[in-house]
Amino acid sequence: MNFNKILRPFLPVALLIFISSSLEAQQSGFLSKFQEAVRLDEENELNQSFIIWTQLATDYSDNANINYKAGRAYLQSFNRKSAALPFLQKAATSEVDKNYDPISPYEKKVPVEVYFYYAKALHLNYKLEKAEEYYELFIRNAPIKHFLYPEAELGMQQINNAQVLMKIPVEFEIKNLGSVVNSEYPDFSPVISVDENALFFTSARLRPDSSNFRAKDRLTGLYFEDIYASYKDRDGNWQEPELLSINTTAHTATMNVSVDGQTLYLYKDVNGGDIYQSTLVGEIWSEPAPMPDGINSSAWETHLAITPDEQTIYFVSNRSGGMGGRDIYKANKLPDGKWSKPSNLGPKINTQFDEDAVFISPDSRILYFSSKGHSSIGGFDIMYSKIGDDGEWSAPTNIGYPINTTDDDVFFVTSADGQRAYYSSVRDSGFGEKDIYMINLPDPQAVNLAVLKGTIIPADGDKLPDDIVIYVTNRKTGNSQTYTPRARDGVFIAILPPCNQYDVDYQINGKIAARDTFSIGCDLDYQEIIKELLLSPLIVSTDGTAVIMSSTSGDAIPATFMKFFGYNQETIGKEEVMYANFMKGLNKLVTAKGKAEITIVGSASKVPTSSFESNQVLADDRAKAGKQKILDNAESYGIDPAKLSFKSVKGLVQGPEYQGDYKTGKDTYEKYQYIDVKAE
Repeated sequence: MNFNKILRPFLPVALLIFISSSLEAQQSGFLSKFQEAVRLDEENELNQSFIIWTQLATDYSDNANINYKAGRAYLQSFNRKSAALPFLQKAATSEVDKNYDPISPYEKKVPVEVYFYYAKALHLNYKLEKAEEYYELFIRNAPIKHFLYPEAELGMQQINNAQVLMKIPVEFEIKNLGSVVNSEYPDFSPVISVDENALFFTSARLRPDSSNFRAKDRLTGLYFEDIYASYKDRDGNWQEPELLSINTTAHTATMNVSVDGQTLYLYKDVNGGDIYQSTLVGEIWSEPAPMPDGINSSAWETHLAITPDEQTIYFVSNRSGGMGGRDIYKANKLPDGKWSKPSNLGPKINTQFDEDAVFISPDSRILYFSSKGHSSIGGFDIMYSKIGDDGEWSAPTNIGYPINTTDDDVFFVTSADGQRAYYSSVRDSGFGEKDIYMINLPDPQAVNLAVLKGTIIPADGDKLPDDIVIYVTNRKTGNSQTYTPRARDGVFIAILPPCNQYDVDYQINGKIAARDTFSIGCDLDYQEIIKELLLSPLIVSTDGTAVIMSSTSGDAIPATFMKFFGYNQETIGKEEVMYANFMKGLNKLVTAKGKAEITIVGSASKVPTSSFESNQVLADDRAKAGKQKILDNAESYGIDPAKLSFKSVKGLVQGPEYQGDYKTGKDTYEKYQYIDVKAE
């Protein structure tokens, strides 16, 4: 019997049944995946829904709605935004349905929003003319009250900004901080110490002990953010980052660090997102404490900057009553140590869109922040604004392309001298999604401040005393600030107003172990003062009080002298204590080195002189008189004048233009009436 002949009539039917069953199974798989992705989207599980939408787009590449969903998923991803373009291109060239059903698996058409998201993808990929076309298409077809309407108008403005700024790109040098600092995971929000030897940053990496292996953010699929610190070694190389003990099982992120590097401001994902601070005690960071109510609120506080004197803070919040979205606020410290009621910086700084990642320059004159508004070329762009003598902020300036890109550019901090900046960026040459970079600024802003960088060096085999305190006193005002050295390296940092003379007292157990005096000139440029104190071995008295004999490290201590003059004055009295101390220091310097090089600056304000031919003559005479005074008195202090050389003796006329207000504005002008002498 020929079974093939018997079965042949039944084969087409069997084949149809098989195909039908396969299609039903395939359809069933599609339905379940679609519904699961919709559910995950509604629950904000975007990382999980991303996997499903992109899989469906591979299997159903002709389905316009699936391409739309996949394109949006790429746009919402943390590191694959640019890949949205081909999916949204397919969707945007398909039929748009005003009655689009976003949760129906049978929907094959796309909503009007496809024009906006396609424009966004084009914008991110620098296809600006095409992006402009589709932003316009969305604006023409969407209701004017559509929630994306303002963003589409913003996109149009950003494209106009990009077309202008990309024609005048800024030149800058960029350096990746390297694989020691950066990882295969996102590394961002750098915070740099004033001496640029300590770097705090945020990372979504796997912890060294893998304790966060299962702790991932459902939105991004990344590990929860932690704070790390890296320190430079003596050769200036960054060391392996250390995981700080203040991290939690939720997001914890860097915001700012105090001038001395011993108070860290951070973000904790609690109460909607709040600002905390932690203090370095020895080598241990204290349990973070929340900033007070008024600074923190039930809204979202994302970032904070504090001035070097710790008297003013700027912070970001999306609380009600602002200009729109996240805004920058300001609060001042009151005499009782509490913070004032915060005030919004207003429309000069804040826009109806988001501002974030605020940073104040070390001289408190330049506010850096990121904004989606103003002259942004796309996403968040880094802006800066300068404060005028009237206390008003200037119109923000875009820091320029290609530092700013069409994607988000945030977390920008500068060095104390204003020459460099640290920020996070997504670049093809990076080690991970976001890396931390250092850039040499193309147009560095002038910084008129002085930084005292001090180091306490214990004797060989000794530890740094626990109770050492440094007092820095402004001789002119009498104001004194207290500092403690870092236990790790004995470093202390202070930012000081120029045009003053300072005493530095090193105190241990309440006793003065050493004292130093130095002057800071009135130059408009950044100045650094380096001080090192070498401690000899401890000698403990019978009552347990530590007594420390100390000496300054190096060949010899530079000798300095500064005197401020009244109107038309130029005389230095031999009996003046500060001058006598300078001459004694000069004697020690010559004894140690066999010679001394002296620099003298005589300065006059712009108040018209009535006793000299001109203010320049007065300034020159002050400098020349100082030189002659030193030569005349050298032998009486045991100094051979032949061992003194004068590197520079010059006069400067400085300060604001005279307004005829000497009686009421005396302090304004007299700080530019001085002689400044330094011997090395």
